[in-house]
Amino acid sequence: MTPDDLVEKYQSAPDPPALAGLSGADWSAVEHAHGPATDVPALLRAAVSDDSDDREFAWQLLFGTVWHQGTVYSASAVVVPYLYQLLEADGVPDRSSAAVLLASIADGHSYHACHTKTPEDVAVYERIAAKSGSTLATELARELTEVAEARRAVGIRLDLLYPYLRAPEPEVRASVAAAVGCFPEFVTRLLPDLKAALADEPDKYVQATLRKISRPNPAHQ
Repeated sequence: MTPDDLVEKYQSAPDPPALAGLSGADWSAVEHAHGPATDVPALLRAAVSDDSDDREFAWQLLFGTVWHQGTVYSASAVVVPYLYQLLEADGVPDRSSAAVLLASIADGHSYHACHTKTPEDVAVYERIAAKSGSTLATELARELTEVAEARRAVGIRLDLLYPYLRAPEPEVRASVAAAVGCFPEFVTRLLPDLKAALADEPDKYVQATLRKISRPNPAHQ
């Protein structure tokens, strides 16, 4: 099955109760890594379907669109409330995938910030921006606004994500720990719980992340 096949299969499917309101969002007005986010509703429906293969493929595609190799987009903030609905709803399969995607979005970055590390990179992207009548500075400012909006959206209901610090899978715990570190005010409030989680954590990588965010005055890097 191709991505287009999956989207076509679920494009006209009704919104499940766990995704109430999904069809009401204007997905054509926001973009993900590959363009307009009009395929996101279908991917979310597939992600909670009864077909385990479709669910797995849908999550792969969501991790390649609204979050892509560490970067976030205008669609990222819009998808966040629906991911939180999946965490709240009863009987949702693969709930930890929603938790990891939320955590990844919180820790996401600007595309141009990630790809303009050298003067040569800057020159290339300046030329690309100029072709569309823009500048690299303008594009970077827009993206940084999208990063802030996505992080703010995740922070609104972070209490729903925090329990996944105790998830069975270490990769889930590590992702959520990194996301929690993006919200210093949350860390300060829950510092005793974070230290307790650190004391119980068997995975060295997760330990390192928890230790980093549990330091005084933590800040997102």
